[in-house]
Amino acid sequence: MAGLLAGPTSTFVDLKPSCIYDSLLGTLRWQKARAMLRRMLLIGLLAVVAVLLCAAGGMYWAVTSAQPYYEAELQKPREVLRESSRQLESRFTTLHSDLQSQGTWQTVISADELNGWLAYKLPESFPDLLPEEVRDPRVAITAQDVILAARSNLGGVNAVVSVFVEPFVTDEGDLAVQLNQVLAGSLPIPTTDVIHRLSRATRRAGLPIRWTQSDGKTVMIVANELWNSEENQNRTLDAVELADGEMFLSGRTEVVDDGPSEVEIAAQEFDDATHWRDTSVIGR
Repeated sequence: MAGLLAGPTSTFVDLKPSCIYDSLLGTLRWQKARAMLRRMLLIGLLAVVAVLLCAAGGMYWAVTSAQPYYEAELQKPREVLRESSRQLESRFTTLHSDLQSQGTWQTVISADELNGWLAYKLPESFPDLLPEEVRDPRVAITAQDVILAARSNLGGVNAVVSVFVEPFVTDEGDLAVQLNQVLAGSLPIPTTDVIHRLSRATRRAGLPIRWTQSDGKTVMIVANELWNSEENQNRTLDAVELADGEMFLSGRTEVVDDGPSEVEIAAQEFDDATHWRDTSVIGR
């Protein structure tokens, strides 16, 4: 009977209860294994998402965080900033006077004075100097770097960008500013964009600046003609030294004797001509 039902080419199926049980058990085991596999994949996927979210959150925190000194500078009272700004302007007036006289000169500029000027005088006297996306610039000075920081918008994120630079004097007497690092919050970012912005700003201002590379780092060279432009004087910047909260500048001014000026020559020629006419009249 079973052979008639199965036919000549059919496979014989054993319908004993034990076979049916084994078949069901195998099916249940496969379904359980498949469910466990799906659960493991889901757990793995959730773990990956959690890691990515933590990384994104950490990156967002790193980008939006600010250096402690920067937040402290923003909290200073306006009266303190105004007084620091006045001190810096007074110091620059004294330095300008010293530059006109022969001999050595020196000055010490503090971060407090610079920040007072940036907070109080810059927006008042030079409101269009900075790009719109750059706000609240501040400075910190350590024994290794001058740190220039400001709020900026990076891809829709409000971040504090800090630029670490190291100033020094070249053998030719130019001022060199080496770009050491750029941070968005506490996250290092490429320096390319900062260099491009600085280069564009210096060109627009017509400053005597060129760019070069030293040991893989970008260096901005400020030609000494910026402060050495007087015809009868030779002004030399000898040293730039950093300390915590201060920057020390020193140099010298030498008077160059190039002979009488054009005005003096014209005056002498006029005197000679007048003297010759007077002598001619007396001789007659």
